[in-house]
Amino acid sequence: MSNQLQRQQPTMAQYLNRDSIRKYLDSVLQDRAGQLITSLVSMHKLVPNMANVEPESLLNCGLKAASMNLPLDNNLGFAYAVPYGKSATFQIGYKGLVQLAQRTGQYKSINVIDVRHGELEKWDLLTEELSLVLIDDVEKREKQPVIGYAAVFELVNGFRKVTYWSRARVEAHGKRFSKTYNNGPWKTDFDAMAKKTVLKDLLSKWGPLSTEMQQAIKFDQAVIRKDDDGEEVPDCVDADYNVAEDKPANDNLSDEFGQMSLDGDAK
Repeated sequence: MSNQLQRQQPTMAQYLNRDSIRKYLDSVLQDRAGQLITSLVSMHKLVPNMANVEPESLLNCGLKAASMNLPLDNNLGFAYAVPYGKSATFQIGYKGLVQLAQRTGQYKSINVIDVRHGELEKWDLLTEELSLVLIDDVEKREKQPVIGYAAVFELVNGFRKVTYWSRARVEAHGKRFSKTYNNGPWKTDFDAMAKKTVLKDLLSKWGPLSTEMQQAIKFDQAVIRKDDDGEEVPDCVDADYNVAEDKPANDNLSDEFGQMSLDGDAK
């Protein structure tokens, strides 16, 4: 019976070639329809386990990315589609968040980086005083293990916010809030997902959010479905994100970082 049901499910190419679907895409995306179709058919074939998902759920991910004018391509890192059972979940990438923020015209600068062993001198959670001494030699730096991630933005009006998460906190957050933690970009590109997590937290709490940015955060890590009125709704396969519950893996910063010496190494 299961084999029969699997045969009845159309391929992505067959689904997208339906007259009703093709006409809808042409009316909504116009000259961009062909590019999206090519991308979705390729993802359905090449992304592991994506061939098992319902074509409609993958199409909804593509339409959400297209509505933000972002490419849905797991290799580019602006927006992802990740299989979860029979559905595809939409995930925004940190590159996508940066691009959406830039479009608002309100951000003077925005960045997120990994922090290597020996680079962290001080992080004060209350005053948000972050002191880093970055290793200039790229090859030497890449040989050092990543201990955390730092994100910062400054608005054109001078408002500035910075945050730092230890790697342990990022891992704990991913394991707790993401049911797709063990597959997809969390496994293939942990660094990109870690940067997205830290930057998304900072922007959602303190940054001015355009409609596109609100949509990206609202639908991140969710299966996109249509309600009875045809409106898109996020069916979150991940636990609801609650900033009050998302605390550092260790609230005692002196225990988390140890006694910091002047060269940034924990004793």
